[in-house]
Amino acid sequence: MKDIFKNNNYRFGVETFLLMYLNQYQFVLGSDLENYTKSNEVFTKNNPCNIYFVLRRPKVTIDPTSVVINDNKADFNLIVHHPTSGGVIKMGFESGKAESELQFYSEYPYNLFTFSDKKGVLLGARPSALIDNSHVQNNIDLTTLDYEILYIGQAYGKTGKRTALDRLSSHETVQKIYQHSLTNNPDSDIWFMLTNFSQQSMLMLAGADLIKVSETDKKIQDKKLDHIIENDGISITERQKINFTEAALIKYFEPKYNKEFKNSFPSTQHKSYSECYDLDIKALTIELDTSENTRMIYTDKVERTHHHIKMFEFNSDKDRVSFMEAFR
Repeated sequence: MKDIFKNNNYRFGVETFLLMYLNQYQFVLGSDLENYTKSNEVFTKNNPCNIYFVLRRPKVTIDPTSVVINDNKADFNLIVHHPTSGGVIKMGFESGKAESELQFYSEYPYNLFTFSDKKGVLLGARPSALIDNSHVQNNIDLTTLDYEILYIGQAYGKTGKRTALDRLSSHETVQKIYQHSLTNNPDSDIWFMLTNFSQQSMLMLAGADLIKVSETDKKIQDKKLDHIIENDGISITERQKINFTEAALIKYFEPKYNKEFKNSFPSTQHKSYSECYDLDIKALTIELDTSENTRMIYTDKVERTHHHIKMFEFNSDKDRVSFMEAFR
């Protein structure tokens, strides 16, 4: 780490930063989205889904001809559909609760199946979800099953009350992605990562022995401190938080179907995050940790990983402390 206080001539001994971190997330297969909205238990009114990711990855189906049943046990194959990196994954199921020989059922396109006994269903599963189960993840090493991010959008309606779940099914860009996928990537499924981002306020305080602040700048500095103390952190409207978080995520990942913000974040001309400039916030960091999930997220620009983190500076003047410079 670079010594940023060596031979400095900084204006302020106080700088404020924002960390927007992934608080909650849920992966949902596109074809299951409508049912998910009816049974959603992850997001609430106080903890809403505020940003969504449209994803793509290879289809996974069950091979009905591979199913072999022996009393209460069944062996079967899952097929990963990919033009170059596809393959077959052998799996099995055993039920100690079965009261008769297992019965298998699935129909074209074989992306949903059940095993039942004479009393009812013992296992019903999507192959695409089953393959990510923690109990089988050690038997699989297929990076081709990671999620490619195609689009990032915000879930904040005009009234501030709508959520991603309300607008996804009719979103014009989402419909366009579905159409393109059917034409150009028929061996892939569209998925959604529904997310909630939360805020953490960061404060850098340097003593008078490190930075000599002028009387004029001290008044500006004191105003920043007062804002932090009075609001128990940096106070910005929910609309603005979602706006600049979405913008930063798009700039970082550069998904194929996003255009705005790719080369314009951060910009003093963009009204959607003007409060950051009004409050003289020095920098914004976005952080996504999806290590609880077996698969990773990526784009052509950003490599596969479970932990994504990136800092953007709203002000890069040489007379201001730069943490980006410190960690360079």
